[in-house]
Amino acid sequence: MQETTIDWTEVMARAPDGVVCADERGRIVYANPAAERLLGRSPGELVGESFPELVALPGGQAHRWDEATAAPERAIGHRKDGTDVPIEVSLVPPGSRAFATAFVRDLSASDRSVTTKLLAAERESFLSMAAHQLRAPIQPVLNSLRTIERALALGKAPPDGTMARALRQTLRLGRLVDAILSDAAAIERGTLEVHIAPFDLAVFTRDVVEDFRLAAPTQRIEYHGPGDGVPVMSDPDRVHQILISLIDNAMKYSGRQRVVTVEVEGTESRVRVRVIDQGIGIPAAEQASVFGKFYRGSNVPSSASGLGVGLYLAQGLAKRLHGSLTVASEVGQGSAFSLVLPRHWPEGTSVAAPAHRGTHDESRPPH
Repeated sequence: MQETTIDWTEVMARAPDGVVCADERGRIVYANPAAERLLGRSPGELVGESFPELVALPGGQAHRWDEATAAPERAIGHRKDGTDVPIEVSLVPPGSRAFATAFVRDLSASDRSVTTKLLAAERESFLSMAAHQLRAPIQPVLNSLRTIERALALGKAPPDGTMARALRQTLRLGRLVDAILSDAAAIERGTLEVHIAPFDLAVFTRDVVEDFRLAAPTQRIEYHGPGDGVPVMSDPDRVHQILISLIDNAMKYSGRQRVVTVEVEGTESRVRVRVIDQGIGIPAAEQASVFGKFYRGSNVPSSASGLGVGLYLAQGLAKRLHGSLTVASEVGQGSAFSLVLPRHWPEGTSVAAPAHRGTHDESRPPH
């Protein structure tokens, strides 16, 4: 009997369902044409991408690549153009080779329930993002106004800087409301506007830290770095949004008795802000996914609020500012998030006209 030779390359190329192989971290090493079409990628473009970042469960949490099971599971695939597609995923654990295999099926034509859950998750993520971004500036405004109210009731002048601080935070609050309505979609479309202006990153960051101290007086938060002299050309409002996300995230997972440290430093070509916490840390296998949309760590307590959109938005903002946002972390020891920005805005890159969105100088009290 003549032995039959099977051309597995042809089999994979003609398979109607997607087939994806990835290493132990979830990094894709192979994807067949059906998987590329399903996730809206060109031939070979999926290789090197993170499978957990491309696939989420209907509730919003990232797919756990390290919990492989052959049982089909409904999920949501994130396409390159920003749209999502309902899918079914079956994971096969690694055998003798150090990679697992996922079989992915398109459910968009036959199952509308996943799409309904997706819409609910997107709506909930928007509300979570709004609360996350607005919480930091609201409390200092209230604290400042209460201080002013008490001083006036006693017939005294408010403490120096109280009125200016309340004004600064109110202006920032108004700009945040405008930004939140469009930021997530604009980041995914690549159309996020920035308004570039010179400002001192050291002074700016110290003010943000002080605002958090006012908002959470029982939390230990420290600033380490120069008092001034770190000029940068960037968008101060976008930098403010990033710092809110990083500091709020650090405080959430640190506990009140553990210090959160914010460091600033600069060189001739770049500036850096590091936000360091002593919290629960991030498992090494999940650090590649920490900036993914809806990411929540496997060791995050179920009681912790949030849907995992803060760091996703922060990294999108950092990239739009021609910078980077990275993390170094160890479970049980804490995390350090580093925002690096160019000191000078790159020539020939697009910006929005300065307009009257409200510059940083408008909202800053004199020093």
